[in-house]
Amino acid sequence: MKVLYLSSGYPRIYQFFDECILNEFHKLPDVEVKFYKLIEQPGPFISLCEQFQPDIVLTMLGDRLPKKSLEWIKHHNFHSILWLTEDPYFTDRSIEIIPFFDVVFSIDIGAVNYYKSLGYQNIYHLPLGTDPAVFFPKPHIQKTNDICFIGHSYPERIRLVQLLLNETAFHIQVIGKWKKKLFYKPTKKLNIINSWIHPLKVADYYSNAKIVLNTHRSYNYKTNQNSAGIVNQSINNRTFDIAACGSFQLIQWIDDLPQHFEENKEIVSFKSDEDFLNKVNYYLSNDEERELIAANGRKKALMNHTFNHRINKMLEIVKEILHY
Repeated sequence: MKVLYLSSGYPRIYQFFDECILNEFHKLPDVEVKFYKLIEQPGPFISLCEQFQPDIVLTMLGDRLPKKSLEWIKHHNFHSILWLTEDPYFTDRSIEIIPFFDVVFSIDIGAVNYYKSLGYQNIYHLPLGTDPAVFFPKPHIQKTNDICFIGHSYPERIRLVQLLLNETAFHIQVIGKWKKKLFYKPTKKLNIINSWIHPLKVADYYSNAKIVLNTHRSYNYKTNQNSAGIVNQSINNRTFDIAACGSFQLIQWIDDLPQHFEENKEIVSFKSDEDFLNKVNYYLSNDEERELIAANGRKKALMNHTFNHRINKMLEIVKEILHY
């Protein structure tokens, strides 16, 4: 099987995803893969397709592909696959792209159900995975942070960090687009790194924390393009990365969590502010139980939730419905 993988055209984390996906394709004995770095002019892409003659063209998001390239993909004799990895936050944009592809995967069950309700076929749920070569325990790193959060400073996340500052004495590390002015007053309990960091460094910070906090972006955040109001129902890819690091994860409850991890054995969730604070206090006081849950979460991530698992699952579905 020949696979042509198109970059999404987005930087930073998407360049990392490109590397992870390509690495997994290269490991498959029956797959020949080529990579095309997206540029605005469709000519070089079309030339590569004509030369390589792929069986499958795969890309993430697809919204930066020129219209001419999308139309060319739709009408040629290879099969096209789209992986929507920002659902449900940009479903308005995704709906414009779906018609050009034969098979579509989405990271969110709510978005999958929405697309199916519109009559689209061959839509499947497929979460992102983790790369265990990047996300793994770092035993040489001392756990100097009580709580760590890495990600964008959405309002609910700011509120939870402020709650911790108000109600606990724990040391908190946040990384991403965070600024001190987001909080009521400066405090030594809070350390902020106001920038994006590479996944290799992310793994170090996960290993450096006793609890890694994981919350989900709101479906109705002001910059979303989700006019249908599709509520997110699936865990984010951060869930698998934290678990693969062997770090204890306190995650905001979401519908499909039990499909991936066993509650209180491999992961711990919270459903309210009171529940959140109670569990932070409890697990920071119970090292052995916390570390056992973290170790179990790592085992599950390595067993079921790597990019290797995702690419193999994708190809299994594609081969079945396209009769390879």
